[in-house]
Amino acid sequence: MREFVESPGSRFRDHLDPKVADWLVPFQADAAFDVAFLGAPLSKTSISHSAAFRLPDAVRSAFAAMSPYNVNHRLDLADKLGFADMGNVRMHVTDLARCHDNIEAAAAAYWQDYRKPLVVLGGDHSITAPSVMGFAKATSKTIGIVHFDAHHDVRNLEDGGRTNGTPFRTLLESGTIAGENLVQIGLRDYANAAAYHRYVLEHGATVYTARDVHRHGMADLVEEALERAADRTDAVYVSFDLDVLDQSLVPGVPAPGPAGMTVWDAVDALEWLGQQSMVEAMDVVCGDPLQDYRDLTTRVAALMVMSFLTGLALR
Repeated sequence: MREFVESPGSRFRDHLDPKVADWLVPFQADAAFDVAFLGAPLSKTSISHSAAFRLPDAVRSAFAAMSPYNVNHRLDLADKLGFADMGNVRMHVTDLARCHDNIEAAAAAYWQDYRKPLVVLGGDHSITAPSVMGFAKATSKTIGIVHFDAHHDVRNLEDGGRTNGTPFRTLLESGTIAGENLVQIGLRDYANAAAYHRYVLEHGATVYTARDVHRHGMADLVEEALERAADRTDAVYVSFDLDVLDQSLVPGVPAPGPAGMTVWDAVDALEWLGQQSMVEAMDVVCGDPLQDYRDLTTRVAALMVMSFLTGLALR
């Protein structure tokens, strides 16, 4: 009978067509790598219903259908980079503050041992603050942020504590980053309170709206963004909230909205940022596989990771 059955999880294989899942290998302490992947599966801290905690494993599944070959650059990423999967940060079932502490500790432990770029997969956007704080504490580096989002994510901490709406307020008020090194791209009308727009401007942050991207294009804008984020800092962290994209492209985000950025805006930006030596880490957050349609949002999340990795391979 066994000759007619396959193991669970088996898939069609073409020996001339390897997949990203074949390239992404489980971390081994004695194995060299060039970039690492870490899941932060937390979304109980979302102020809207979200199962984004499922995104890291959903993206891993999507990697089974994606090739590491970039046609435009005639570049096989698997020939250029070693890609290691560090696994998922352990989460506590009920203690959300401990979940944030675990993410910070895992990020710090990574940066204490390695100086290779890190890609963190959320989870909701609350995972960004502990990820950046762990990076800063382990390396003693001053960090700038290039943040793609429809929202400022600087809600007050009194009304709900640290949520997916507070990561950049947490980073600013903790002194982890300086306001003049925070650049936000893709902000949308009717998605933010006036008080929070004033807050980021008063702290010296730079804001480029989705309309700015639409009217002026991404290429010059993202170069300006990196220049500001990198001014008098040691490293730049890129944070990408999938809801920065138009709702037609990412049906599985918890906070969809019209008039967002295009996928090509994001691909070009992340590929270019990946090529810049100042950029040392990136996260992708806020994709909910349970609200998705035919895995479209998960596939976009995977594409964002691959675009950044292509930039790294082109360095």
